[in-house]
Amino acid sequence: MRAVILHEEEREDERKREREVDRAKHRAAPPHLWEQVAGELADHLAVDAAERDRAGAPPLDEVAHIRESGLLDALVPPAPGGSGLAWPDACRIVRRMAAADSSLAELLGRHYVLAWSGRLLAPADPSAWWETHAAGTGLLLAGRIEPEARGDRSSEDALTITADDHGHHLSGRSVPVPGARVADRVLLSARRAGTRESHVVVLIDPSSTGVTTEPLDDLFGQRLTGAGTLHLTQAHAGEDDTLGTVAGDEDLVAPLAALAPLALRMMTAHVVLGIAEGALDEARDAILATFHTRSPAPWRDDPTLTAEAADPDLLQAYGELAAAAHVSTAVVEHATHALAEGIGRGERLDSVHGSRIAASVATAEASASEAALRITARVLELADAAHLDRFWRNARSLTAHRALARELRAIGEHFLYAPAPSHSSGT
Repeated sequence: MRAVILHEEEREDERKREREVDRAKHRAAPPHLWEQVAGELADHLAVDAAERDRAGAPPLDEVAHIRESGLLDALVPPAPGGSGLAWPDACRIVRRMAAADSSLAELLGRHYVLAWSGRLLAPADPSAWWETHAAGTGLLLAGRIEPEARGDRSSEDALTITADDHGHHLSGRSVPVPGARVADRVLLSARRAGTRESHVVVLIDPSSTGVTTEPLDDLFGQRLTGAGTLHLTQAHAGEDDTLGTVAGDEDLVAPLAALAPLALRMMTAHVVLGIAEGALDEARDAILATFHTRSPAPWRDDPTLTAEAADPDLLQAYGELAAAAHVSTAVVEHATHALAEGIGRGERLDSVHGSRIAASVATAEASASEAALRITARVLELADAAHLDRFWRNARSLTAHRALARELRAIGEHFLYAPAPSHSSGT
């Protein structure tokens, strides 16, 4: 019996080594191959997206598919050999996924941002954190790194962290976390006990002692993220599980560290834009199916007729929506490249350049939100198709927490009062 057990352990070790080799090959793949992998996975998820949205169950199987695809390890810190996706490539992959399933795209996008957060919060040792904990392992990260805003809730049950002889222990309740029920690790920002401003970002295993997860059910949109609230009671975190410290006052945050929440907002804008693109695609398919069922398009057989012979109002409306999506895409991609350039500057990033990046991200958010809400609402009137409402619900869920008017005022303030960029700044 002992020999059989040893043989099984050897086989399992061999399987682990094979998986590690496969992941290493994945990480070295060029961007166009990753986009192909994401496209195939998105097509697979789109098949039953509406049915899964109705059920609202945790996406255990879907997360397993993402893990098997290797996408979780795609956005790793670039190695000397050049492996690892660039930030803009990762954003495009997430947007492609969002057109099919925005919940899974949100999980993947958050994972990418959190995977890179160590590079922004702890630039003095930029390679240690992620490689030590998860690079190449297929672990899914969830959580948040920015401190809670004042007034989010009572401070009585807010997360606090206290140092002990073996690291730290945490107690309290987290805010709702997308992916809490399916993630392998969760990043949380906890206030140091006895202080008001200093927060520590720490890595938690949601299955560890002292951690329970309360499911969030009956969500209006983004139903498939496996969201939940973590309750921690003297949960242990070792010194190696500490990512860094963030200031509660945004004016005290270093310019590079300030990019961490901007990166998450930027990724969310891609998810929102992907929702709009998915709604346009699904509505188009429904409209064309209706045309073919009732009467084939007349202009296909008679070159003297134009497409407007079908329904000029419909064509104009759809053209306006497609144009809005294209305009928003340009704005979002401009901000994406501005953010990537700022990340590339590292500790050389100054506050002036950081404020320009923040304005670009806010502009992208506003553009994507307006386009998505307009498109997802309008296609409900244009196409006679069931389940199109999920696009509108998902867009509303991702944009409702940000006041558009406040964002626009912040953008206006920047462009009125911020220092004018030099012609060589690239922003």
